[in-house]
Amino acid sequence: MLAMPIGGVFALTAENVTVNNDSSEDGHTGDFVAIEFSDSGTGIPPDLLSKIFDPFFTTKEVGKGSGLGLSQVYGFAHQAEGTVRAESKVGLGTAITVYLPSYAGVAIEAPKIADTARAARPMVLIVDDSAEVAEVTSSLFEHLGYDTVYCESAEAALRLLADGTKIDLVFSDIVMPGTIDGVGLASEVQARYPHLPIILTTGYSDAAQTAPPSLPILRKPFDADALRSFMQSLM
Repeated sequence: MLAMPIGGVFALTAENVTVNNDSSEDGHTGDFVAIEFSDSGTGIPPDLLSKIFDPFFTTKEVGKGSGLGLSQVYGFAHQAEGTVRAESKVGLGTAITVYLPSYAGVAIEAPKIADTARAARPMVLIVDDSAEVAEVTSSLFEHLGYDTVYCESAEAALRLLADGTKIDLVFSDIVMPGTIDGVGLASEVQARYPHLPIILTTGYSDAAQTAPPSLPILRKPFDADALRSFMQSLM
């Protein structure tokens, strides 16, 4: 459903703000540029407002939305060491405010050569037929300290592995078009690369039931905290 099905007012504003401990809701304090997007539309019910930044959450019909737009905004803001907040009243409208750190007047020292060399991070191969979903999944892994590479199908993933690309973990959706789904990919990986771990993910309970019990499966939707906890449980 559109935010303003019968029209209304949409406003975009930006201002410099200082957030202190008294006004901080999530521990972010300091000087920020606050960019607010507001409308005078239908608003969001309180029971849904707390979920709007969750990856894959959507109230739209199947095939009409992936539920990734606001989660990408949330990820971008936090990766920039900022935050994002939402306020809404049913029948009156919604305001989404992105807070980005302000560095006006702050001298930023050029990094020393020795500081630019980043230690090698584990490489995760993300396999998903949806590039949009893969982008969000990649951002979650990167937030946890991994590097990522993306393949759009199981067949492409097997070709990449055969080329000798160094991969430390395969993270694959189960339901994918083509001759090999995620379960088939896991079987191939275990046969060809027995020391390479693979994790499957899906939002469909029927698909999860097709996988062997020995295969770890992370159910969608998940966020960075759920992914962190899941990875820690496997170590």
